[in-house]
Amino acid sequence: MVKTEILFLWIAVGLYALSSCLFLFSLAFNKIRHLKIGIWLAFLGFLPHSVALGLRWAETGHGPYMRVYEVYSSDVWIALAMFFILQVYKPNLRVLGAVVLPASFLLIGMAVMASPEIRPLPPNFQTFWLIVHIFFAKLAFGSLLIATGLSVFYLIKRRQEGQGQVGPLFKKLPGLGVLDELSYQFTGFGFLMLAIMIVAGAIWANKAWGRYWGWDAVETWSLITWLVYGIYLHLRRTYGWKEAKASWFAVLAFAVFVFAIFGIGLFYISVHSPYISG
Repeated sequence: MVKTEILFLWIAVGLYALSSCLFLFSLAFNKIRHLKIGIWLAFLGFLPHSVALGLRWAETGHGPYMRVYEVYSSDVWIALAMFFILQVYKPNLRVLGAVVLPASFLLIGMAVMASPEIRPLPPNFQTFWLIVHIFFAKLAFGSLLIATGLSVFYLIKRRQEGQGQVGPLFKKLPGLGVLDELSYQFTGFGFLMLAIMIVAGAIWANKAWGRYWGWDAVETWSLITWLVYGIYLHLRRTYGWKEAKASWFAVLAFAVFVFAIFGIGLFYISVHSPYISG
């Protein structure tokens, strides 16, 4: 069954790659007509990706949250599910796929290159709080990725409007105020998801290691990320930071988030490492 699962995952990777190319081509050459094809290719990739995750779940007997192979793949699945839901309500945000799909392709590419070895779930992972912790972490990733994409396109459209040369692709986007507000809303949602993730993780840590907080590298950088986004929200609500300043802050904050989620293992030894590495 593992070979079948990997085959479905590689099919998804190929379709995500094609979708990413179409989105980036559309962005580079201001071509609108390719966006719809890019969306459909992404959705077609989402289907075998879903089958692969389902097979993995059936094989392991637990959710896809052990090691890079499962963690990155399920992160991408949640992010894309949120992206597709957004398209239902905001179809004029198709170009957002030029950020979401390449990021998803890179992550799932890293997943398929990692070891698909199945490991038994450690006893301290068999708790409801771990499921809550991981699920909300993935929701945070999806919402903050979308928020960052909205900020990026706000900055690009703002620059084009300042130059008096708005391409057809960006004319289809909502106004600058709408892009800014949507980015703020998705960031606020991601901030709440991070908060729940941290609280649930602390409860799980107490059950697993007998302490709520141990200043482990993953714990510390999760807190740093939450504080950075808290500063972003505080600057908006209290000091009126909006538009360009807020968008640049959102992009930089997401860089911190990416390091906290995916870069810790490169620089630190963490109690989480044996379960999510390799």
